[in-house]
Amino acid sequence: MSVAGEIFVNGKDDYLAPSHFTIKTAHMEKHGFTFALATLLLALTFLSKTSAQNGWVELINGKDMAGWRANEHTGTWTVQDGLLTAYGKRSHLFYEGEHLRDGFKNFELEVQVRTFKLANSGIYFHTNFQESGWPGTGIEIQVNNTHIGEGTYIELKKMGSLYGYRNLFKTFSKDDEWMTVKARVESDRVQVWVNGLQTVDYRQPTRTFHHLRRLSKGSFCLQGHDDHSRMQYRSFRVRRLPDDASSGLVAPDFGVWHDSLMAMQGRNYPFIDLNPPTNLSALELADYVRATGINAALVRSVIKWRKLGAANGLPLFVGMKVTAKHNTTQGLSGADFFIGESTDLASARALLNARRSVMHVWSDKGKALNEQTADELLSIAKERGIAIEIDNEAKHPSVQVLKMAKAKGCKFSLSGLVPKEKMEQSSYVFDAIKQAGLDYRDFYVPGM
Repeated sequence: MSVAGEIFVNGKDDYLAPSHFTIKTAHMEKHGFTFALATLLLALTFLSKTSAQNGWVELINGKDMAGWRANEHTGTWTVQDGLLTAYGKRSHLFYEGEHLRDGFKNFELEVQVRTFKLANSGIYFHTNFQESGWPGTGIEIQVNNTHIGEGTYIELKKMGSLYGYRNLFKTFSKDDEWMTVKARVESDRVQVWVNGLQTVDYRQPTRTFHHLRRLSKGSFCLQGHDDHSRMQYRSFRVRRLPDDASSGLVAPDFGVWHDSLMAMQGRNYPFIDLNPPTNLSALELADYVRATGINAALVRSVIKWRKLGAANGLPLFVGMKVTAKHNTTQGLSGADFFIGESTDLASARALLNARRSVMHVWSDKGKALNEQTADELLSIAKERGIAIEIDNEAKHPSVQVLKMAKAKGCKFSLSGLVPKEKMEQSSYVFDAIKQAGLDYRDFYVPGM
C-alpha cells in the first residue's frame, strides 16, 4: 500500500513534491501502526530533513524547554499544549541549545507569537545569559500590542520596534492572534517585519551614542515581562547567514540632529510627524519611518478622503485634515486622528469652537497663537483635549507659549520632521522641548 501527496514545509518556499512523499505502510500496519501515525512520522522526518537542507533550524520542540534556560523566576516559563508560554513575574529565557555553537552573528529569524491583553514581551538577539535583571547585552525586537506600562511609566513602543533604535508608536497587529515576526540581521543592517509588514530598516552608523548597543554576536532571549503579561511562542526558527555577509549598503548620514533624536528616543520621546508635506507619497513616508525612527502620518483632507482611502500595508499613522469650513467627518472612517489647520486668528477661533467636529491636533499655520492670544486659545484647546502642534520648520509656537500650554496641561504634537532636509535646517524641536520642560508624557500619540 502506498500514498502520494504534497507537503508545504516552513511556508511556501519549502516544498516537497508528490514524488518525494511516497509512504510504504504495509509493514507498519502489520505491526500494529495506524496509517495516520505512519503518515505523521514520515511527514515529520521530511520536515526535519528539508529544514536542515535549507539551513533553517527550529529551536522550540513543543514538548519541553530543552535548549532554553530561564533566569530569576523560572516558574514563569512553561510548555502548555505544545506552546512555550510565559505568565508570571519577570523572567528571561535564553537559548543555550545545540545550535548555538559560538553564537549567531548574521541570521534570518522567524518567530510565531501570540500575546494577550496588556502583554509585553520581546525577542532579544546578540545577547548572553545573565542571572537576573533586564538583559545587559543584545538588542530587542519589541513584542507589545496593548501593554501600557507600569507605575508612572507609559510604554509607547509598539510591536515590531527595534527597541530604542527604531521605535514604532502604532501597532499593526492584534492580541489573541498568532503573529509572525521576521528579522534579518546582516552585518550592520537590521530589518524587521510583522505579519509581512516591514517596520524597521536600521543601518548602524560608524559611530553611535554610548547608551546604544552595537550589533555583535550572541544568543537569543525571550522576555517574560511581568505578572500581568501572558504570551505564547509556538515556533522560533533561525537560519544562519555567513559571518562575512553584508548588505553592501552604507548607513545614511543623517547629521547631528539624528544623534539628538536617538538620545531622546532612549528617553521615550515619541517623535511623530503628524502633519508632513502632502507632496510625499505613502511609500516615501514609510521608507523614512523605517530608516530614521521618526514616525509619520499620511494626512488627507476631508474632500480627498473618500477618493484616496487609507495607507494599507505601510507603517504609517493615517490622519484626516479638517478646517473651520470643512470639519464634518460624519460617514468617514479609517483615520487614527483628526487635525485642524487654521490660517489666521478668526479661523483659529472658528476651528477650536466648532463643536460638531472631532479634532485631536491643532496646527496654527497663521501663527495666531502668540503671547497675546495664548490664554484664550489654549484654554479652549485644553478643555476640548486638543494637542498643540510644534512646527519644527516654522519654529512656532514660541517657547514662552509652549510653557503656557504646559502649565495649562495641554498635550503636544510635532511637525516639520519630514523629510530629513527639514531636520538638517532646524533643530527647534529639540530646543523647544528642553526649554519648555516638556516630558514624553506631554505628547499626544494617536490611540494612546
